[in-house]
Amino acid sequence: LRACQPVSPLCPHSLLTRWGIKAIRFHQEVISPADGPRSHFIPSSSQYTLDAMRKYGFFKGFTMGCDRLMRENEDEWVYRKTQDAAGRTMKWDPVP
Repeated sequence: LRACQPVSPLCPHSLLTRWGIKAIRFHQEVISPADGPRSHFIPSSSQYTLDAMRKYGFFKGFTMGCDRLMRENEDEWVYRKTQDAAGRTMKWDPVP
């Protein structure tokens, strides 16, 4: 698969990818502020999925996002650690 950066005018996103990005943005802007943050990762799982869709397209990005959601828990596991703005220890796992 060819990687597609979000700012590249030469690599437009498919209709499905644009729909997925809009759905995630709706979640981030409307649902998440009302429900509160719950992610144990930086970036959050929704941002990770959004970044993955922008970089790899809908299907691979969606699959990577689902994999991330399945790992969303308080277990220590094998991730690098970082701290968020509130000083909480978070798992650092950016899109490769």
